[in-house]
Amino acid sequence: MGRELRITHEAESDLEDIWDFIAEDSPSNADRFIDQLYRKCIDIAELEGIGRSRSELADGLLSIPHKKYIIFFLRDERFLSIVRILRSSLDVESQFESN
Repeated sequence: MGRELRITHEAESDLEDIWDFIAEDSPSNADRFIDQLYRKCIDIAELEGIGRSRSELADGLLSIPHKKYIIFFLRDERFLSIVRILRSSLDVESQFESN
């Protein structure tokens, strides 16, 4: 059985920004893409052993790509916490400097 999925406020804000960006061209495409991201997050919560270590950014942080974005998450015994969802072209290190 998978872990309970939690999405941080920062990741929720990222999702809103992603939706806004895509919706400039097509709100329906934005809806579909956000649904895909949520499904990917659910998959991550249900699967063991996936994700690349990103300990250079934060202790225990893992990531997995989805199209042009990277989903950053933390996993413990009970929860999978989505920390950020960032465009892969961003300087992701700068997004984690204050954390």
